[in-house]
Amino acid sequence: MNIIKLDAIESTNDYLKRSKINDIEIVYTYNQTKGKGQRGNQWFSESGKNIAFSIKLFPVNFKVKDQFRINVIFSLLIFNTLKSLKIPDIKIKWPNDIMSGNKKICGILNEIKVKGNFIEEIVVGFGLNVNQENFDNLPNASSLKKITSINYDLDGIINLFIQNIKRYNYLKKLVSSEPEYSKLLATYNNNLFGLNLILEFFNKTSKFKGQILSVSSTGTINIKKNSGSIGNYNIHEIKLIY
Repeated sequence: MNIIKLDAIESTNDYLKRSKINDIEIVYTYNQTKGKGQRGNQWFSESGKNIAFSIKLFPVNFKVKDQFRINVIFSLLIFNTLKSLKIPDIKIKWPNDIMSGNKKICGILNEIKVKGNFIEEIVVGFGLNVNQENFDNLPNASSLKKITSINYDLDGIINLFIQNIKRYNYLKKLVSSEPEYSKLLATYNNNLFGLNLILEFFNKTSKFKGQILSVSSTGTINIKKNSGSIGNYNIHEIKLIY
């Protein structure tokens, strides 16, 4: 495992996608200038106060149809690491944000390279708001420091993530057996943000209210609408309004 710390970079994910090393690589920085999020959004980060972390993997016999495992495994890695830091009310917001209460503190971006029916390369990146306190025009964002009033050691948090990746075999869990993955998915579902609450959603053309019931093994979300019907939506078909 090759671990690289960068003083500054536009995007840790892009750095790893350009890398020619055919081994597991981790790259991180405390100054990411053009971070990316889901749905083409940018992730804005104040220099020296937050963490941008990416890992590059080369799975064996990992099928494209199983790619939502990436979301589940790395959401649980971050979820469990933050729980160990005693960050309160941690939840996973489908498909791959991490929340404390109703505030977003971490976003995850997965990028894959496909050959036939298999994924031959995965780059997973996440941005974690740690010591930043100002989030102008981002009312739903927060940080560990804003939540706990503690000023965190960034190096210590990085070391904890790397330690947890190794200790709990998160990389091997990507290609775990179906029974083992079912347990991981159940943990993911049990800790969903907004689970069983009446929430508002937008599905490209209209708004509706409903309850999140669960997320399937392929990543679709099941929502019971106020009308009583149950909708099943892919990642780009619906957005939670909160």
